[in-house]
Amino acid sequence: MLPRPTTFSRIWNLSPTTLDELRREFDSAVGSVSGAVSRTCSSYPPLTVWERDAGLVIEVEVPGFRQDTLDVSVEDGVLTISGTRQPSNHDGELKYSDHRHEEFTRSLQLADSLDPTSVSADLEDGVLTLSIARRVEAQPKKVPVVIRSRTDHTSSESES
Repeated sequence: MLPRPTTFSRIWNLSPTTLDELRREFDSAVGSVSGAVSRTCSSYPPLTVWERDAGLVIEVEVPGFRQDTLDVSVEDGVLTISGTRQPSNHDGELKYSDHRHEEFTRSLQLADSLDPTSVSADLEDGVLTLSIARRVEAQPKKVPVVIRSRTDHTSSESES
């Protein structure tokens, strides 16, 4: 007696058209579930961090957040960024809105080489840019290299 094909093996034997229909149905079902989930779950705004010789730069995407609803603080070497966004109020009866009340808090442990008192913040076009300077003693130091010719080196040795 031959083994009965499993559901998994039957899927791989479907025609490309049937597989496309199955994919669309799955995407449709998952999309509707993820839409409901994203409206009830808090999310973190995306951020980008890069290092420069002078320190660290952090960009946080916060579209729709106003300056007075954002908070940046440093305590015990931990940088905390938080914000609150509420839907705008308009005269009239609200019929539909995808906008919602949103809050976030992000915390990042700062390296000991960074100066927590040097944090500066700038909000422009929905992007919060934080700059944190490196401590003076931790900044790279450039050492000048003196090039001497071999004859200069031997003549200075013979003089001593």
